[in-house]
Amino acid sequence: MTAADLPFTIDSPTLADAPALARIHVRGWEIAYGHLLAGEQWFGQPAIERRTAQWISWLTPGSPASDQGVLRLGRDAGGTPIGLAGSWPPRDSSPVRDRELSLLYIDRAWFGSGLARSLAEAVIGDEPASVWVAEENPRARRFYEKLGFVADGATQVEEQLGSIRDLRMVR
Repeated sequence: MTAADLPFTIDSPTLADAPALARIHVRGWEIAYGHLLAGEQWFGQPAIERRTAQWISWLTPGSPASDQGVLRLGRDAGGTPIGLAGSWPPRDSSPVRDRELSLLYIDRAWFGSGLARSLAEAVIGDEPASVWVAEENPRARRFYEKLGFVADGATQVEEQLGSIRDLRMVR
């Protein structure tokens, strides 16, 4: 069986999913930014605990964090969470699109399965959107290009993230 043959479903996460979402989120950061960041602030149990609190906030109905976000969760055939995606209004001071693909992380075992594409489509459809991606993450940039995104020349330095340089992609 290849990754493309693995069955998965997409649905809306619940509060009960917060710990699993935090694990996927932190592990996704490790895969995407492990070569750029180090320490418990970003990885390991302290990061998972911080992300769990963040996910609880995002998933609590009526909270300011949940009101404008669109969140989706990928599950394997047994119902175990394996990926996540989120879209919010753009964080840019002068947005170029009405929506931003803000989060997209999947377990490494699901790379190449179509899960990431399905999650992205679940939160932004085929609508115009923007996404910020680390300049030093060529794998992610290639993936977003397959979804129709192109770099528009805008960049920013994430000072709070060890000065990671991001570039904006739009479609």
